[in-house]
Amino acid sequence: MSTMSIVAVVVGKLWDMAAKEGELLGGVKKQVEKTERELKRIQCCLKDADSKRSRGDERAENWLNELRDVAYRIDDAVDTFHLELEDCKKGRSLWDKVKKLVKEPAIRHKFGEELADIQNLLDEISKSKNDYAIAPLKNQEDGGSSDTIIMPKRRTAYQDVDETEIVGLESDKNNILNLLCPEKTAGRAKKPARRAVITIVGAGGLGKTTLARMVYERQVH
Repeated sequence: MSTMSIVAVVVGKLWDMAAKEGELLGGVKKQVEKTERELKRIQCCLKDADSKRSRGDERAENWLNELRDVAYRIDDAVDTFHLELEDCKKGRSLWDKVKKLVKEPAIRHKFGEELADIQNLLDEISKSKNDYAIAPLKNQEDGGSSDTIIMPKRRTAYQDVDETEIVGLESDKNNILNLLCPEKTAGRAKKPARRAVITIVGAGGLGKTTLARMVYERQVH
């Protein structure tokens, strides 16, 4: 997955957490919001960095690779946080309830420490962009634009499901493809609109990561 794609996915995940899981996050919510804000600031520079990379700028390529690694680390941290909390909910005995009371704060603390380390890395990445002359591009100047696909609530969660068995994401996938490749979906040749970022947001478990992967695989193949 490209740096632009994974960053957009992670920004959506962090937005979901801050908006929908405030009580679950407790005191870590502010760190989630801070990480999202910093990542969105960096996100504005991705078009310029990708343009420099395509012209052979190795520094821009290294910068994008570093950012992609951090984005994947955030993605892993969010998933691990949810999995560990889910594991705490298993069992109904009194002892299980006691373990939950002890484990949940520890899990939040661990997640908070991971986010603190990640924020330090994002600070370094944000500062280094100035050394590489990477800057945000205004949409009106370069013709780029940013779109957000907001997924409606569904009854079915798409976690741990084979993509070939997924039903209900085809329409969302086609909507994104229409934005990415309007000249293809329209069936006639015309100059495509340049999209800087397309963000997919929605409640947890809707299949946002799966949807992004489906679009990416379609684009590659």
